[in-house]
Amino acid sequence: MHMTQSRQDHSEEPSIETFEPGILTHRIEEIALRAVTDSKAIQRSLPDVAAHVIELCQLNYTDAARVENAVSKDPFISGQLVSVANSAMFAPRVPIVGVRDAVVRLGLDNVCDIIMMIVSNSTMYRVKGFEAEVERLRKRGLAAALAARAMSRLMRSDPADYAFLAGLMHDIGELVLLERCATLGKVTPEMMADENEGPVIRATIARLHTELGAAVCRIWKLPPSVVDSVLFHHNCRRGENRYLTTALVAAADRITDHMGLNGEPQPLDVEDPLFADLKLTPDLVRAVVAETERTLPALAFGD
Repeated sequence: MHMTQSRQDHSEEPSIETFEPGILTHRIEEIALRAVTDSKAIQRSLPDVAAHVIELCQLNYTDAARVENAVSKDPFISGQLVSVANSAMFAPRVPIVGVRDAVVRLGLDNVCDIIMMIVSNSTMYRVKGFEAEVERLRKRGLAAALAARAMSRLMRSDPADYAFLAGLMHDIGELVLLERCATLGKVTPEMMADENEGPVIRATIARLHTELGAAVCRIWKLPPSVVDSVLFHHNCRRGENRYLTTALVAAADRITDHMGLNGEPQPLDVEDPLFADLKLTPDLVRAVVAETERTLPALAFGD
């Protein structure tokens, strides 16, 4: 933005502020480029406990005791893990009483999902002055994770498809870029609320978030299917050689749009080709929506 000079006619007319979207867009693009290449900062943004558990998840064999030892170093994460393990998301017939019990009964992949959900709810989503914006991202990620998981279960796909984790992380690039822009003072709450600047900021972040998000997931050493889903969930075309998880996340995005988690609620086409490609009938799609709407409030901490 710049200020135009006052007219040279000896009048005292105030200067007129001129909005130049190209300049604002360029600033955000530069920040995104720097963020992608700053691997050390991205690595530091993931708590040690979460990083350790992700590493354990990648091993061919990990016993419950090792996971318990890693998670128990953070009492908050340990407590939340047991709480979520007993929630409607898993609905165990017999209460889960500890971290090791959760690993044994839910499996390591589910425990990894829960820990990443806890971390994203409690530490990642903190950008002062942008509470409403980050709350939208937080709930959208949770809803996409739940919807992708529900569809994966209906399809009886491989439990290691990481559908929940991919849904949870699919818009992480938006959060990271917003946080960087806010920290550097290039985007302020007033700019986001402005009728001219706000749409430009959101559109630019939306355009750049997939590549940045994929970079974050690579640096955090998340599974390749999660990286693929983050990078291509807005560009998932029939016939492309993509992971199943990518199609699940793309379809989950349709459901979160329908739930109004990205603005006004959108009509849901239960016969959308994305659902058809996944062999999900209209009745199954409606069932996924119902399950997501039922489960989300219990997991959206702070409600």
